[in-house]
Amino acid sequence: MYLKHGARLVFVEPDASAGATERYEHYSSQAKRGTAPRKRTVEKKKKNGRGKTKEVQDPTKPKGPKGPYMCFVGVRRPQITAENPTLPFPDISRQLGREWKSMSEETRQTYNKMSEDDKARHLNEMENYVPLDEYEMEKLREKQRERKAAGGLQVMYKCSPELQTFFGDGTVQINRQTLTTRIWSYFKEHGLLDASNKRYVFADEKLAKFLGMQVGERFLAFTIQRHLSPHLHQL
Repeated sequence: MYLKHGARLVFVEPDASAGATERYEHYSSQAKRGTAPRKRTVEKKKKNGRGKTKEVQDPTKPKGPKGPYMCFVGVRRPQITAENPTLPFPDISRQLGREWKSMSEETRQTYNKMSEDDKARHLNEMENYVPLDEYEMEKLREKQRERKAAGGLQVMYKCSPELQTFFGDGTVQINRQTLTTRIWSYFKEHGLLDASNKRYVFADEKLAKFLGMQVGERFLAFTIQRHLSPHLHQL
């Protein structure tokens, strides 16, 4: 016979020595005491760190060939940026995707041809490519280990001429930590933080000239590294 146990029906065999009700109560009490079988849980493996350091690549190795879409992006993205200087990067990417999907087959053939030419360029350069020897590769690995040990923020870079002009105090080398501190100090000292939302900054004449913006343009302060990175060159 079947007796209801919670949301389930439990089959109980008739027994002359014990009534069906008694056997059901015995089953229920055992389940309550935790003797009923439990479902096994699968333990998730913990991730250690943020992944292994990437193997150093030979900087003299020719770049791989571009596909048709990347050829299109290489031509069209600078045009969109020039037409809409304040358009955010994600919006530019979405516009590129829309234009590529709606593109006529005749126009697309132009980028197919560019891709084929780039493949020929790659094959030609690979024929003349001489990989760096193990000694040179080990020197590159040592530099990578030094940068990792320094934590990234402490690595020294050479300032671009524009960044040197912006500082105007003879600074020619700087690390990211010091650069970030100095830039934020500049924001505060010149009252550039938006009073209504201090996550944003208004560019004054000097900052606008350095970053290639319009005077008074409002931008998200935490995106400043995107503008500063091109002005940091490896020593």
